[in-house]
Amino acid sequence: MPLHIDNCVRRTLQDFPWKRRARFFLGRILLSLLPERGRKVAAHPFADNLAPIDKILRNGLYARAFLENDFVTLRHYLANYWEEQAHHFHADWDDRFDRMFVAHDQVIAVPLQAILTKQSPGPHPPELYEIGCGGGQVLDYLSEHLPQISRFYGVDLSSEQIAQNKKSFADKKQLSFVAADAMKWIPENAKPNSVLLSNGGVFEYFLESELRTLFTCLASLNGPTTIALVETFGADHNLATERDSLVYGRELSFSHNYPELLKSAGYTIFHQTERTGFDEDGGGRWIRLVAHKS
Repeated sequence: MPLHIDNCVRRTLQDFPWKRRARFFLGRILLSLLPERGRKVAAHPFADNLAPIDKILRNGLYARAFLENDFVTLRHYLANYWEEQAHHFHADWDDRFDRMFVAHDQVIAVPLQAILTKQSPGPHPPELYEIGCGGGQVLDYLSEHLPQISRFYGVDLSSEQIAQNKKSFADKKQLSFVAADAMKWIPENAKPNSVLLSNGGVFEYFLESELRTLFTCLASLNGPTTIALVETFGADHNLATERDSLVYGRELSFSHNYPELLKSAGYTIFHQTERTGFDEDGGGRWIRLVAHKS
């Protein structure tokens, strides 16, 4: 199958479509003319009602961060998108649960069930934490299929989405929703004998260093830990030879070598499969992983 350029790794500017390169060029010129306005846009690049000139500046900011290999700044821009625009995304893509998870990715529940069934009871009843829970449908689904889990937590940056989830699932006492930065909330609240979940392309918005820290933190808890993920990554990212994370795709998010990250943190891969994305999502390459540390 031919690679879709929208989902490939970006190593140089030549890896972008020419229209994107043109927007980058215009944005960089405008940044040199309006540096102060550029700094204001950089603080909130995805604020609602952004003026057309500010959107051009945003392209320049992205180009500068990419050319300087400034992954931290790219991470800030990606986080701001989810803080400011998550409610629009979830409203526009409210079919993702049925079209993606139920149709193709619910298979991760099978190895999760197998691990939890074999796991010896510990001092803490198992809990599950989903990073980037969106509308909460996956969390609700798993609460009905993983009876060993005592409580399910959905963590998301969007306070508006979390407020909606609390209303939608008010009768589901096993479910809790938290508006927070998961990279801070999980290490502070995670218990041993629990499960970490990401689904639908969440970890691509975090730095490699953040994932290494998170996986290692959970592995250090006094008890077994399981990590389950359904993530997208670069269509041409060679997991056998390219261990480091790379910038990829339309959003300039991060293509991570998930098997390598998990193994280096001490986990054993229990389940690993890949699938191709859907045309309406621009194709892409997806990996489904379940890893466990006793």
